[in-house]
Amino acid sequence: MSFRALRARVTLATAIGLTAALLAPTQGSAVAPARSASDTLDVTGTVQVLAGEDGEADRYSLLLPSGRTLELAEGFTAEPLSRFTGKVAVPGAGSGRTLAGSSRASTLRRVAVSGARLEVVSARVAEPAPSPGPTHHTTYVARVTNFGPIGLTDAQILANIDASQAYWVRESGGQIPAWTRATGVAAVASTAGSPTTCGLGGGGADFAAITASVGGQAFPGVDFSGASPNHLIVVVPENCGGTEATGRARVGSSFASGGPVIIDARQQPQPTIDHELGHNLGLQHASSINDEYGDNYEVMGAGPDDKVSPVLGTVYRWEQGVIAAGEVVDGTAGGAWTLAPRASASGLRSVVFIDPDNGRRHFVDYRAGEAGTFYSAGAPAYYGQTYRPGITVERENEASGAYLLPAAGNDGALQSGEVWSNSSGTLTVTGNGAGVAVTRVPTANTVAGGTAYMSAPTALRDVTASASGFAPAPAGYRYQWTFNGQPIPGAEDDTIRPTAGMAGGQLAVVVTAYAPGHNPVSRTTAAQTIGRAEWYANGTRRYPEISGKARVGVKLTALGLDWVNYYGERPADFAPVYRWTRNGRAIKGATSSTYRLTVKDRGKRIQVSEFPRAGGFVTSDFARSDTTRRVRTGKLMSPRPKIGGKARVGKRVVAQTLGWTRGTKFRYQWFAGKKAIRGATGKKLRISRAMKGKRIAVKVTGRKKGFRSASAKSRSEKVR
Repeated sequence: MSFRALRARVTLATAIGLTAALLAPTQGSAVAPARSASDTLDVTGTVQVLAGEDGEADRYSLLLPSGRTLELAEGFTAEPLSRFTGKVAVPGAGSGRTLAGSSRASTLRRVAVSGARLEVVSARVAEPAPSPGPTHHTTYVARVTNFGPIGLTDAQILANIDASQAYWVRESGGQIPAWTRATGVAAVASTAGSPTTCGLGGGGADFAAITASVGGQAFPGVDFSGASPNHLIVVVPENCGGTEATGRARVGSSFASGGPVIIDARQQPQPTIDHELGHNLGLQHASSINDEYGDNYEVMGAGPDDKVSPVLGTVYRWEQGVIAAGEVVDGTAGGAWTLAPRASASGLRSVVFIDPDNGRRHFVDYRAGEAGTFYSAGAPAYYGQTYRPGITVERENEASGAYLLPAAGNDGALQSGEVWSNSSGTLTVTGNGAGVAVTRVPTANTVAGGTAYMSAPTALRDVTASASGFAPAPAGYRYQWTFNGQPIPGAEDDTIRPTAGMAGGQLAVVVTAYAPGHNPVSRTTAAQTIGRAEWYANGTRRYPEISGKARVGVKLTALGLDWVNYYGERPADFAPVYRWTRNGRAIKGATSSTYRLTVKDRGKRIQVSEFPRAGGFVTSDFARSDTTRRVRTGKLMSPRPKIGGKARVGKRVVAQTLGWTRGTKFRYQWFAGKKAIRGATGKKLRISRAMKGKRIAVKVTGRKKGFRSASAKSRSEKVR
């Protein structure tokens, strides 16, 4: 598994916990609190992230189950495609209410159409599940017809897109085995946005509205949320949106993600398409000391359009979990190696080490100069430096990005004999063609003191590590979580969310502190037992309800709660257990979601308790319904009986009582015309000559203990 730099997350929120049949809200911290007079909305949805350009912050929004999008104000961050359950503030003056019903629905419509950015008051955020494995991707293409002329033919547009799809199939390490187009280019007039921004300018304010309008018209029903591997590429005129951006895209979570892209129609836009599709696939920008886009050894930098995109560097391959066996070597302890070019398909291609000054993971690649790339022959100055083939040193950056470290000569790469050093000089990297040497300089200084801490661990709930008391003050920390004494692969963030299957096991964390010029030191917390996951209930209903009339013979149904974990997710193995009671005493065998009332229940009150069950969750939580009214005498099902057989002299007919309540006992009375036939009180009747020409019928009276008796008479039949 790969290391992923964490985005700051909003976590604790108002939640409903259930213990001993009580559902009480648990208060947590709030982010960007609204004014006390603001009205609020409870919402659930999927977090969508539009990549920021030109130094802008990423833009966050919520895709609601209805398909509407709510824009979120700055101050909230989360992983792309996370599940959001929380409360947002409604713009404008209010009365401090949490809106519900028709008021909530109309307000949601209004704010979604207006595009107003809503403050998050509180939230529970569940990060997306890991990628399910190799995923086939599909692209849908449209051009906007009402923003101005498109300077590319459809054939040119599709050729660039096809080349970009092939690039990502090659660079995905097998995670994208195929990437195809579903269609040609659909021509669509957007009902949102304008030629002023086209979704590219204004910080991307119109991006969601334009992609929703174009995608909804051209490809109705196709999911472009990012949760599926479908990509929507919207082409707008060249220079649309001014100089702010030539392309924008939503950020996904992995090589299994899709999403929308808007690009302008320049003559050679393939590198832009490569870059924006990279955002869809979960990658953030490749930066340098000089600029947000300055690492032009990576596709997520920003090289000229007349060049081809370089192969994906080790930093991104590590983040995406596609490092192959033998591809990298750990150089933290120092050593010397000869690297194959980063563009090679095999061999040792990177040295990876941890900088003892700050704890950051660094990646050393040999960029030999892939044909057609910006740096292949030594490029002119761009983003404050030149670019040449050689040994590059990049470090992991926040939010799944890359950062190119300065090289001697300000040309981006180490040439023969050139050296990169960390801030204290305790670690150096020397380039020599394809050779690289990592040297650790001994130091007598070691970080001193310090204690590691962790919050109490509960399954399916974030556990947080922290540390204090180190001297000097650390420049950075690294974390390694352990389960039952063994390191958990990839668990290197300051938080971890134990799975349900880990409940009952022992969790601990090793925190390593780093300071410039010092040897790092590690501290380990005491192991703690992981508690079982706790149950919560979505929605406003606090107790189960009983559906059905309180009458003997009626089947009652328990309407259970929407039981979820802390982050609003229902476990796949959810299987609730029910217990029905009669005047407070358990009814033997009544443990399903339904119960049919019997004569024993007459005059009693019935109640049901629901116990949520799933692996790794607590088993003590439950919720209990109100009691029913006293169970009344039952009503027999008494449909009209039928006469079976032929009504002819000498024949026998029979009374048929299909559909009556099971267990009913019957009495019969046969009639000839309007007169009861003396002695004809059996289920069957022999037709005599005296009955010829008359119309016979049968009256059935049913009785059953606990039920009121009932009678019904058949239709008459003429005797022939």
